[in-house]
Amino acid sequence: MTERVTITSPRTRPPRRPAGDPTEISAVQVRALMRAQATLAMVTCAIVVLVLAGLPLLFACAPGLSRVRLMGIRLPWLILCGGVPPVWVAVASRHVRLAERIERVFTEPARHE
Repeated sequence: MTERVTITSPRTRPPRRPAGDPTEISAVQVRALMRAQATLAMVTCAIVVLVLAGLPLLFACAPGLSRVRLMGIRLPWLILCGGVPPVWVAVASRHVRLAERIERVFTEPARHE
């Protein structure tokens, strides 16, 4: 019967991460990234609030608009059902694009070190 032999590597420490590993970001950079994305989120929320709060103000300032009918439907309902969803989509896609750009800007220096 043959004896079992264990073969081990002469390396005793774990392999190092490559220098450009994007996970090597300092706590200061993470806080700055979070601050930048929070600022972007606040701007996005402000845009949505202005659009949604602006509609009632528009119809309060110009009451004649609320009596206008297009295709048999009153204008406020057309704007709420047909105009707001595209604005939501546009604002959301803008937010995602800018948030990804901010993240790329913050992780690029770690990749190039």
